[in-house]
Amino acid sequence: MTMVLASLLNTVGGELFNIVFIVYAQTMPFAGLAVSIASMAWVAPALTAILTGYLADRTVHKTRMQVVIKLIQVCIYLVIAIMIGRSKSLPVFVLLIAMDMASSMLEGYAGSLWMPVLKHLVLPSQLHQATSITSATSSVAAVISAGGGAVLIALLGNRFAVFALINALTFLLAGILVAVGYQKFTRAEVSVNGSPVGKHVGLASSLHVILGELRHSAFLVLMVGFGCMVNLLGTALQPLLNLGLISMPEVWWGSYGTTIAAVNGISSLGLILGALLAADPLKRLPMAHLLTGVMAAAAMVGINLVWLHIPALLFLPLLAMNYLLGKINPRFMTMLISTVAEDHLAATMGVVQTVMMIGAPLGQMVFLTLGNLVGIAITMSMYAGLTGLLALTIFSVGLLGMNAKDPTPEMGRKQKSG
Repeated sequence: MTMVLASLLNTVGGELFNIVFIVYAQTMPFAGLAVSIASMAWVAPALTAILTGYLADRTVHKTRMQVVIKLIQVCIYLVIAIMIGRSKSLPVFVLLIAMDMASSMLEGYAGSLWMPVLKHLVLPSQLHQATSITSATSSVAAVISAGGGAVLIALLGNRFAVFALINALTFLLAGILVAVGYQKFTRAEVSVNGSPVGKHVGLASSLHVILGELRHSAFLVLMVGFGCMVNLLGTALQPLLNLGLISMPEVWWGSYGTTIAAVNGISSLGLILGALLAADPLKRLPMAHLLTGVMAAAAMVGINLVWLHIPALLFLPLLAMNYLLGKINPRFMTMLISTVAEDHLAATMGVVQTVMMIGAPLGQMVFLTLGNLVGIAITMSMYAGLTGLLALTIFSVGLLGMNAKDPTPEMGRKQKSG
C-alpha cells in the first residue's frame, strides 16, 4: 500500500505538470514548435531505461536511493517554479524541458528500483493482480491529474509557477511515504541483495545475459518487435492531437486546455478499466489480437480528425485503445517478473522498454515535422493508413503462429484459479 500510494503521488504531480506544460507551450511565440518539443520530451527518458535498469539492479540501498531521488525531484521543481513564465525565449523553454526530462529519468530509475523489491513483497500467485492494481493506480492518478488540471487551469489561468510548486509538494509527500515504509522495504532488499550475481558485472556482460533471455522466447521477440512498431505509431498520436487541435476549435470541449486534459483523462480511464476488469471476455484473447485492436482504434482517431470532426469520436476510440493497453501492460509485466531472474530483472525490463520505445521519438519527429510542413489533414491521413496496415499485419502474424506461442492467456487463468 505504501508503494502504491507513493506511486500515486508521483503520477499525480507528473501528469498534472505534463498537461500544464502543453498549455504553457501554447502561450509561446513559437507555439507550434513549443508544443511539438513538449509533446516529444516525455519519450526521451524511456530511451535511458537500459542504463537506469542496469544501475537499479546494482544499487545496494534501493530504498535509501528512492528517498534521495524524491528530494532531488523536489529541488528540480522548485527551480522550475522560479524560472517558468519569466521569459518567452526558446533557450529558457528548452532548459525548462530539460529539467522536466531529468526528473522523468530519475523517476524511471526509481521505478526500476521497485521491481526486484516487489517480487519479494508479493506472493507469486498474486503477482498478476498486484501489477494490474499498480498499473490501474497510476492511471487513476492520471485521471485525477487530468480532471484537476482542467479545473486548476480554469481557476489559476497561466500561473504556471503554482503548478510547479504543486508538483514539488507531491514528490515531497511521496518521499515521506517511502521513509514511513523504510524498514519493510529494506527487509525485502535483504533477499534481493543476496543474489549470487556480482554487483560489479559490466554493462556489456549484463546485456549479453539479457539477450540470451530474449533468444530463448520467440513470443517475447515478436512482442518486443511489434511493441516497437506499435509505439512508433501509437506514441505519435498524442503529440499529433496536441498539434492538430490548435487549429480545430470545432472539436474542442470548451477550450484547448480542457480538451487536452479531457483527452488525457479519457485515455487514463481506459487504462484503469482495462487493468481492473481482468475477468471480462477479453482475458481469453491472445496479445496479438489486443495489439490489433489498439492500432485499429488509433486509425479511427485519425479518420475522425481528418474527415468526421465529431467530438465524441475523438474520445471513444481513445477509450477503447487504452482499455486494451490496460490489459496488455500488466499481463506482459507479469510474464517478465515471473520468468526473469531478479539479479537482472530491472535491466531486462529496461532493455525491453528501450527497444520498444526506440521507435517512438522517430515516429513523433516524422509525424510532427510533417504536421508542421504539409498540414495536419495530410499527416493524419497518412497516420490512419499506416496504423490500419499495422493492425492487419499483427492480426495476420498472430494467426500464423504467434497466438500459439502466447503463454499469457493461460497465465491469466492460472492466476484467477490461484
